[in-house]
Amino acid sequence: MPRNKTYAIAVLLTVAVVAGPALAQGVAGSRAAKQHASTKVGPRGPRGPRGAKGSQGPRGLSGVAGPAGAAGAPGATGSSADSFLRTIVVSPSGDGPTANGALLLAAVGGIAGAAGSSPYLVWIEPGVYDLGATRLNVPSHVDVQGSGEEVTTIEGEGPVTLAAAADTEIRQLTVTDTNGGGSAEAIDTSGGLRDLTATADGGSAATAVLANGPTMPLVNVTATATTAEPGSFARGIETQNAVRIDGGSYSAFDNAASSQSAGLFAESATLTTDATLQATGGSAAYPVDVVGSSATVRIEASTLDGVGGFFVAPGDTLDVGGSQIPGVVASVSGTANCPGDWLSNFATASADCS
Repeated sequence: MPRNKTYAIAVLLTVAVVAGPALAQGVAGSRAAKQHASTKVGPRGPRGPRGAKGSQGPRGLSGVAGPAGAAGAPGATGSSADSFLRTIVVSPSGDGPTANGALLLAAVGGIAGAAGSSPYLVWIEPGVYDLGATRLNVPSHVDVQGSGEEVTTIEGEGPVTLAAAADTEIRQLTVTDTNGGGSAEAIDTSGGLRDLTATADGGSAATAVLANGPTMPLVNVTATATTAEPGSFARGIETQNAVRIDGGSYSAFDNAASSQSAGLFAESATLTTDATLQATGGSAAYPVDVVGSSATVRIEASTLDGVGGFFVAPGDTLDVGGSQIPGVVASVSGTANCPGDWLSNFATASADCS
């Protein structure tokens, strides 16, 4: 055998001896891997419970604002702020008291359909409303309310400034009437009055309030009447038919020596509680003057002041209890009773009002 062949065979035998075990292990591993890969996978198990929610991450940066959208269609027109169902708001015109008065007359005059089931309210804003010689007529079932006696004033220069029908109430304002050439009457009412001031200043006569059978009481009214001509008369309040007065003050001032004044001039049954009735000036100043026909006037817990004292006509009755009285009786052709009264100096008054 040639020498080179003999050397090659020797090398191959050496490799077989050295690498044989490794090659055998590799072959065996390859078989095991194939066998493992061919093994069948089992079914998927049930899903495990959901894990707890993690905390919210930090807020990202705001994106760039997009372009403005197109304008929407106009909405329906809303109702006016001063639009009410049965409330009429009267505001100053900005052109002065006379123009304001015209607005007030138009607002009240334009009311239609007021009734017990549908009453109206006229609500007057602060300001001066001058009616001139025109009378403001307030129909039944309409109340007139100002914004306060000190800020809402209705002025007149005729015989009567304001006349109110039955089932009305005038409140929270001031009503004046100035008529130097004749008679003046601030309010003529068959309804109620509450928290207001009434002032009448006339030449031949002045009556702050004429209450003609009011359907509601007169509450906390400050009424003042003033005259100055000879032979004139001034009356804080004149009552016709049944009237109830709660609180307030009624004063009459007559600056002519031959004239008369009366805080309360009663032509009918009148109940007065916790009020002040006073009269000053003239030839006769009566805090109470009763001139009705079989009228009974009852006064309780009040203050009565006037140098003329009481005047009670035949057939009439005046009962005054728990009050301060002047202690003077001008004329009592009727009946006067003053139990439990006292004089201005706190002395006890006589039961006959003297």
